[in-house]
Amino acid sequence: MNPSRKSWMTSVGIVAIAAVMVEVISIIQYERLRKMMADDMAVRSHIVLGAMANEIQHTLELTETTMKENLWDVRQSMSHPDSVFPAMRRLIDDNPHVVGGCLAFVPYYYPSKGRLFEPYASKEKDGTIVLSQLAGPGHDYTENEEFKWTVDTQAPNWTDPYLYGPDSLSYATYSCPVWDNKGRLAGVCGLDIDLSWLGDTLNANQRFPSSFSILLTEDGQLVAGPPESRTPPEDVRQVVDILNGVLPESANPAIAIKTTALAKDPYWRLAQVFHKKEVYARMQRMRRQQMVLILLGLAILAFMIGRYSLNERKLRKVSEEQARVDGELEVARKIQGEMIPRSFPPFVYGSLEPAREVGGDLFDFYIRDGKLFFCIGDVSGKGVPSAMLMSVAHSLFRMVSQKEESPSRILQAMNLQLCQGNDSSMFMTFFVGCLDLYSGELYYGNAGHDKPFLLSDGIELLQTAPHLPLGVFPDTRFEDQSCTLAPGSILFMYTDGLTEAKDTERKALGRDGVTEVLNRFLASGSEASLEKLISSMSDAAHSFAGAAPQSDDLTMLAVRFNPEDTVREQISLINDEAEVERLGVFVKGFFGKLDIDDKTASGLRLALEEAVVNVIDYAYPDGEKGDVLVQADSNRKEVRFTIIDSGFPFDPTSVLEADTTLDAGSRPIGGLGILLSRRLTDSVSYSRRNGQNVLSLTKSIV
Repeated sequence: MNPSRKSWMTSVGIVAIAAVMVEVISIIQYERLRKMMADDMAVRSHIVLGAMANEIQHTLELTETTMKENLWDVRQSMSHPDSVFPAMRRLIDDNPHVVGGCLAFVPYYYPSKGRLFEPYASKEKDGTIVLSQLAGPGHDYTENEEFKWTVDTQAPNWTDPYLYGPDSLSYATYSCPVWDNKGRLAGVCGLDIDLSWLGDTLNANQRFPSSFSILLTEDGQLVAGPPESRTPPEDVRQVVDILNGVLPESANPAIAIKTTALAKDPYWRLAQVFHKKEVYARMQRMRRQQMVLILLGLAILAFMIGRYSLNERKLRKVSEEQARVDGELEVARKIQGEMIPRSFPPFVYGSLEPAREVGGDLFDFYIRDGKLFFCIGDVSGKGVPSAMLMSVAHSLFRMVSQKEESPSRILQAMNLQLCQGNDSSMFMTFFVGCLDLYSGELYYGNAGHDKPFLLSDGIELLQTAPHLPLGVFPDTRFEDQSCTLAPGSILFMYTDGLTEAKDTERKALGRDGVTEVLNRFLASGSEASLEKLISSMSDAAHSFAGAAPQSDDLTMLAVRFNPEDTVREQISLINDEAEVERLGVFVKGFFGKLDIDDKTASGLRLALEEAVVNVIDYAYPDGEKGDVLVQADSNRKEVRFTIIDSGFPFDPTSVLEADTTLDAGSRPIGGLGILLSRRLTDSVSYSRRNGQNVLSLTKSIV
């Protein structure tokens, strides 16, 4: 064969092979980009839906707050039936979203008004408020299911949306039981809010022309959707049927649906709908442009390339890609390392050794209000996917625990978020604890994690209730557990990379091996540092494994309860304002044991008295005696007052601060106490624990 022809055919063959390879690479890249865009769309949807859910939840909570803040006014007005009408006017005038409000009294509450009496206030379009009495032969509210439910359960609730009025506007009602000053159930107070704004709000800033958002009730009823000018009603109905299971997800493969739900009652669902064609439109244009460039490049290569140059180019390309991957993994390793605590107080120490460049284990801790919040977790699998889930869990722990002290509620909030969009079905075991650094009281919750060791007079496993890991089922419920640590006690936590460390014969270290190291540590004396404990355990695991490669991430965390030079006192009061004098004597005596300046002491005393007086006046029903326990703690660096009562559940930190720029006549009642407490202390936190309100005020004194 002619050498030139052979060379030409060789070049053509090389070009053909190159064309096939480039097309395969293009398809792979296209699919990877498609997945990346799908993941990006999921993340954006999660953020957008979260913001929408927060806005809706905020509106509902404002209505609930309006009810809570004004219910006392309604109660005070019930001494005479005609006084209720002005109270209802004030109630609905306090919130722009509220369009109406009623107070449906139990039958014959006012004998002079007959069996039924239902004062009602409604806002007209021009803002005026109309008062009326709705009850009568044609309207027996005692047959209303919401009235019955609220009376029977004596608990507030939201109705599902309903159409009302000549314009068929969408409303929802928040109902709350009302007790009179004698502690009797007087009736049910309801606030109506207008939901007609939701459709436009949810669809105001959509990223794509045809994307839209809808809001459904918990049982699948459509609350709000896009205007018909944006989306045909039949498209909305199809999405609702898919979400309700009437139609399969494959009924419309051209769309993608992402959902979330409100975090608490009324548990409405939000959904965002994308048309895949629009999502991937830019990527498809890029692929067409890429194909044109590839064809042009192949035409040029037919005249230029040879076997050696082609192989050299492919080799260089592979090397560059590998270098890029290695560089990105190194960056990911550094980022993950920066998420793990690096500095430790004397009573905490931890370490994390990933089996690969990045791992799926985590531990974290921080101190808030005299309490140590800490956690340890292990994500299923290894490598980059596990590391991504680990980083999400780390952020969720920090975010949720900043506002929540209950380990079970921390776990539930994290689990709900980790279950959203978890298409890869990844999960993680997780242990979270909250240790009072003054009393040694430990509250903890466990989501499928290995039981920690408790080192005190001996070694024992901390008893934990069995629960599923995070990310399995969104409706999993977790349990708070508690114990009190003795001074010097150590809680040793670990991931299964420790107990499942294997030698060359595939034999595992196990709990017995861990216990042996812990016994040696205890024998070394009570002064041994936690860093020595962790390093000894790590050395034991690596020594046991020998030449066998590390098969799993190795993470350990140790916490020692070692109270510093602390001052702890408490006083028990009754809900009588005369007790404030005793409180003042108690606080003065407590401050006398501390090196604290007069200005700080005066401000702390004022903040404490304001909070205690609020509990005395409002925590218990009128005429009912109740206890108010005040605990005072200090490590000579900060002071913490804890106020505990068994009265009505009430979170003062959720009350909006009073606007002090207004004059006294224009300013709404309430909010000054929490404003004063926040300004005179460093932090104010609240939790509901064992049927009691627990309010903490913390202030640094150094």
